Amino acid sequence: MALSLFAQLSFAQKAVVADSIDAEEAFGKKQVPQVPLEQCEHIDTCSIAKFAIVTKDGKQGIYDLEKHENVTEIDFDVADLFRRYVSEEGIEVFYFYVERGIERGTIGVVGENNHTVSVWMDNPEYVAKLDECTTIDSAIAQKCHDVLSEGLKSLDGTYGQVAVLDAQTGRLKAWIALEKDGEDYVEGKLLKQACSPRVLTLVGITPRLADINGSLKDKMDLCGGVYDIGDSISIRDHNWRSGGYGVMTCRQALTHKSNVAMFKILLVHRGDDAFGIWKNITSDEKQTNAMELAAVFNSLYQRDIITFPTLQADSVTEATIDRIKPLGRKYLQEVLIGLNKGDGIQASYAPKKVELAGIYGNYQGKDIDNGEHKLAEMSFVGLFPAKKPRYALAVFINRPNEPTHDSKDLADGIVNDLVEWLTKHVQ
Repeated sequence: MALSLFAQLSFAQKAVVADSIDAEEAFGKKQVPQVPLEQCEHIDTCSIAKFAIVTKDGKQGIYDLEKHENVTEIDFDVADLFRRYVSEEGIEVFYFYVERGIERGTIGVVGENNHTVSVWMDNPEYVAKLDECTTIDSAIAQKCHDVLSEGLKSLDGTYGQVAVLDAQTGRLKAWIALEKDGEDYVEGKLLKQACSPRVLTLVGITPRLADINGSLKDKMDLCGGVYDIGDSISIRDHNWRSGGYGVMTCRQALTHKSNVAMFKILLVHRGDDAFGIWKNITSDEKQTNAMELAAVFNSLYQRDIITFPTLQADSVTEATIDRIKPLGRKYLQEVLIGLNKGDGIQASYAPKKVELAGIYGNYQGKDIDNGEHKLAEMSFVGLFPAKKPRYALAVFINRPNEPTHDSKDLADGIVNDLVEWLTKHVQ
């Protein structure tokens, strides 16, 4: 239902256009299969008593409670009344927002006789189907499906995506989405905006160390995990409650994902603008998906352009990015590998036989002012083998906010299985 509320404003303009059409010409009565009301699983009366949204077999439709008839087939993923309009001629029209598959639309219903007209378009929240992408590897896709399904069950996930790219060409090999349906997991829509890119914060800041003529060997004070920047604002490390970190080399601090270290690098690099930039890159407002995460990570790790699959045939598009100094990219590579080996914070749950360059994110969700909750989010994005990458992998799942699971669980439940299998997979 959240998508329907989000879409109402964007459809208002189309509704106005429909209002200006002569109703006698534009609206017609369509033959609609009739389903007795008692066969519907759920009946949601609208803000006016005349119509209801009825649900059967997980699909929704529009029903006239006064005329006792189905106005539309019960085949929508989402249906919602959002506007009533009365023309100068006194014709009453009700507008419904609807979603079906990867499309969304507006349906106008004439109140007097239930004649309808609809306007459909691609839903910008959803990615187009992958049918035209010729680079999908069916074996990889099936493996991703199976591992994601089991991982969602063990981690109590509500929705998740896995994307695998050819690290050398940037072409898409697999992209899977699953969502919870009762006690099972079914094929989900490939949402364009489904997870936060906050997992890439370390990736974006580490190369800046070279821009300030710093070295991974330089030492910095991590202030016990709490760095006060004034106005009662502090930057905190994940372990600040237990005393945090003291003096470390930049390499140690970054391979332990210290927020204090990242902010101090940003502070030297951007001065007074640092906090604003920090808020922007760690905010919850920007969203992305597994394919974009994999593509951006792969590009920043290896090249000066970002390569995205177009999902049409085997073509890709390229977008320029701010140039990263060769030394900055070297630092980035060392840190992303160092996270997963030696004393790196992710080393204890990294795959044993594959050198990995990757990073985990674990966000606990939060309460929103309107009483809703943002779900917790677990994510991973990385490349392997680290020295000559063959695959780029991105995984994320959304789950309830209780902090039951951590990054180790995502590694054990999904990531390591895929990394080890893909390493052996021969195309």
